[in-house]
Amino acid sequence: MLSSMKLKQKIQCIMEQIGIAIFLIIIFLIIGLVGDSIVYGIFRKITADAYYVLRDIIESIYILFSAVLGTTILLHIFKIRYLDYYEIVREDIEKEGIKELQNTTDKGVFEVTKDEKYDEKQKIFIQKKREKIIIRDPNQSQSKFLTGLFKLILNFIKFIVVCISLLFVFTFVGLFCLFVVSFMFVKTGFLFVGALSLIISGIIINFIILQLLYNFIISKKSPKNKMAMTFVISLILAGVGCGMMLIGISSFDYVEYNNNDTEDTYDFKMADNLYIQNFGSPIQYVEKDIKEVSVVIKHSKYLGASVTRYSNEIEIYCYRDDTKFMQFLRDMAKDINKKEIKDYYSSSPEIYVYASKDNIARLKRNKIDKEKTEAKNVIDGYLEQIDALQQQVYDLKCEIQNKEIIIDNLKEQLIHYEN
Repeated sequence: MLSSMKLKQKIQCIMEQIGIAIFLIIIFLIIGLVGDSIVYGIFRKITADAYYVLRDIIESIYILFSAVLGTTILLHIFKIRYLDYYEIVREDIEKEGIKELQNTTDKGVFEVTKDEKYDEKQKIFIQKKREKIIIRDPNQSQSKFLTGLFKLILNFIKFIVVCISLLFVFTFVGLFCLFVVSFMFVKTGFLFVGALSLIISGIIINFIILQLLYNFIISKKSPKNKMAMTFVISLILAGVGCGMMLIGISSFDYVEYNNNDTEDTYDFKMADNLYIQNFGSPIQYVEKDIKEVSVVIKHSKYLGASVTRYSNEIEIYCYRDDTKFMQFLRDMAKDINKKEIKDYYSSSPEIYVYASKDNIARLKRNKIDKEKTEAKNVIDGYLEQIDALQQQVYDLKCEIQNKEIIIDNLKEQLIHYEN
């Protein structure tokens, strides 16, 4: 059959089989990944060794099943696509009379060539040289299975395009949000105009991409010339916007300042075993003639401070206060409109502890004692683990010795019975 095909028909046949094979491999891989997740969900409570053995067995069975099923499908498609139709054409050529052949010629299935002639007397069709030539009518040679397979592939590709389109839908909405927000910085001049131009360019490009994806999904032809011209205009607008933003940024000044403008004070009663535990900034002790312990925290107004006492421990913790986020945005917009750049979280919180000299010494000593106690507890825990492991090693050695004694006894009995 292949020897009688033209080169174009051979290439088409081979490419069809390769394409179908690749598609089947992708389908089996996807099913395998999903099946692996299902197997893990079902058998995840068993031991790791048993799970891996069971998974390898299931994987081997699945690979063998996939190989057999894929080969069967591929051969079946090749049979109904080429072999079956070729046999029908051969049978028609050998058995049909001239009347049937003329009807077939009218349908576009068969034509008399220069190597063939028609005998009026015998009313039969004579071939000078019988050749295995495959001639197809598109309506007869199309395989319903193959057509359905191509439609399935196309729908799968369109589904992927729909998922990608959702991403561009979100970016499209986000760009319009930026377009509105950009008017907060209208006083910045060139920076505002440049940012506005850049956002409009992004909106146009995003719209072009969405239009292309939408036309592909509904199988509609896109106006390429119009879209290409619009894309070039959006690129020019983006370039102009970037240049204007650079000009606007060059007029900004960086302002350094201490933003620890909020002060919180906490007073605690002194105790014999009291100590202070802080996270982050170091503690600065200041002597003051008072009986209590006073903790003062200076921090940014965008931060919050938490000072809590647990029995003999005072815990200090500073954090970013989410309730001040809107105030942070308003202040940042005001500074940008004034063409100022500030680092709103550059300064670390300052922690001061005011107490008498004796109480400060006691707080420091208690903190050191607490750290030593914690370190001793950790060391004791490690020593206990080491002792437990050493005991296990000793037990295993004893068990090995007992097993060796049993083995020696069995060897002596084996020698006795052999003799």
